Amino acid sequence: METILRNQFAPEALTLTDVSLEHAGHPGMTKGSKETHFRLQMVSSQFAGKSTVENHRAVYSELAPEFKKGLHALEMDLSAP
Repeated sequence: METILRNQFAPEALTLTDVSLEHAGHPGMTKGSKETHFRLQMVSSQFAGKSTVENHRAVYSELAPEFKKGLHALEMDLSAP
């Protein structure tokens, strides 16, 4: 995921944290679930002048294949420099 985000958004800062263990026992988490919940903090000039919803949609669009593979939740803090 980090590679996809770096290639698509050329961020000045990017932190991607696996927080799956914080969600153990929640719906969507099974015994075999691994790396399903992430927290993303990213600063990119591509977010300038866009709404929060537009920025989130852009990230979700790029990560659509990851959601199909089992990514369940992505908490995002996105901003422009």
